[in-house]
Amino acid sequence: MDLRIIADNISKSFTGKQYIFRNITFEITNGDVLGVCGPNGSGKSTLLKIISGVMTPTKGRINWQVDNKNIDKVDFYQYFGFVAPYLSIYEEFTPTELIKIVSKIRKIDLKESDLRLILENFYLFEHRNKQIRNFSSGMKQRMKLLLSKLHNPYILIYDEPTTNLDEKGIELVYSIIERQKATSGIVIIASNDERELIWCSKKIFVTNQL
Repeated sequence: MDLRIIADNISKSFTGKQYIFRNITFEITNGDVLGVCGPNGSGKSTLLKIISGVMTPTKGRINWQVDNKNIDKVDFYQYFGFVAPYLSIYEEFTPTELIKIVSKIRKIDLKESDLRLILENFYLFEHRNKQIRNFSSGMKQRMKLLLSKLHNPYILIYDEPTTNLDEKGIELVYSIIERQKATSGIVIIASNDERELIWCSKKIFVTNQL
């Protein structure tokens, strides 16, 4: 499968006058890990939302292609996994309950053996029947990572993925990225952390225009 994300002179303004960033251009394809870096408030998270189709650019265009055909936005959920500090999860559920709910929504055939393996891979099996609201911030981050990978998406978009994680959790993120590269997927990381940016094969620098 030939994956391709092409951004052509992407600019974003919320006021119509002042721009958060201007003229971002890049192209990424199978096996690429793109790092989006820049000072706080420069629009890294906004750019990730545009890349994922959640937000539209003010100027420029972005194309998402599979085998040289554009992906329809109604099908985006099949292709993307997204993790960000500002995204919340339903904390009244246990990991077991939430995984089963998401699997049903995404029409994933999830066996009990699969469920156990997934929880073990993200170091959450012993906490499988605890409400997520009682988790530490690091455990919640691992739960977000788990859900982003549940449907084996071709494109992972991670905003500061190692936030609140200990060394074991950071190694988990690295292993996810390495597996994604090995299976010819795409990873996009917004970060200023050198430990995260060192994983990237390409980088773009976002400069605040305000």
